[in-house]
Amino acid sequence: MSLATPVCSPEPEVLLSHLTDTRNRYEIKYLVPTREVPGLRAALGEYVEADRHGDPEWGYSVYSVYWDSPTFIHFWEKVEGLKVRRKIRVRRYVGSDDVYLEVKQRVDRTQQKRRLRLSAADAREQLLSSSGMAAADPVLQEVWLLCQRHRLAPRCAIRYRRRAFLGRYEPTLRVNFDNRIQYRMTGFDLVTPFDAGRAVIDPRTTVMEVKFTGRVPLWLTKTIGRLGLPMVRMSKYCSAVDRAVYGGALT
Repeated sequence: MSLATPVCSPEPEVLLSHLTDTRNRYEIKYLVPTREVPGLRAALGEYVEADRHGDPEWGYSVYSVYWDSPTFIHFWEKVEGLKVRRKIRVRRYVGSDDVYLEVKQRVDRTQQKRRLRLSAADAREQLLSSSGMAAADPVLQEVWLLCQRHRLAPRCAIRYRRRAFLGRYEPTLRVNFDNRIQYRMTGFDLVTPFDAGRAVIDPRTTVMEVKFTGRVPLWLTKTIGRLGLPMVRMSKYCSAVDRAVYGGALT
């Protein structure tokens, strides 16, 4: 795949669905030794249930391609701690025929996500074409404007295994365990996952993500406190770029 084409130009007839999540969501991340994940999952007990879209034991594989400028403007926005920032990615849940074009926006401590679903074939053909954009979809317009303004193009692909759990009593709560996090900066495809890449973090460490609206449930706060889990401010994409381009000195 050529990484030199910064044009985003999907045609309106290839769209399957459009979803905007306007809730102010919060996200907290913790590092957990991978060997301790089974015990932590047991500690969550009856408060959560496994995401039905994944295997109860092994979860599912996630593949994301991140767009950035030649000077990595989105990477630097994160490193410099800008309160308002956006990033674009194409995400595929391995095994699905569809992909999602997503705009993730962060305003201080809250996050919003706007996304558009495409078939994998149309995503590859349309998102890397130079035919121009005729669609009136707001997500497409936003992506196209960002691409033109900052010369955005696919810069990095990341793949990992995710085991996801949903709050049984708190419908907005989600707890994800991500490990085997790998990346490639070259030689990747927009929608077809690579088989092997370089490690973003030591595979003996798992990233636990807690996503919620409002506040973290008290039972989860007590569990995390009892286990002494260290909270981190981590972006998989920024960690990958830092290791590949800046020698791991910035994140």
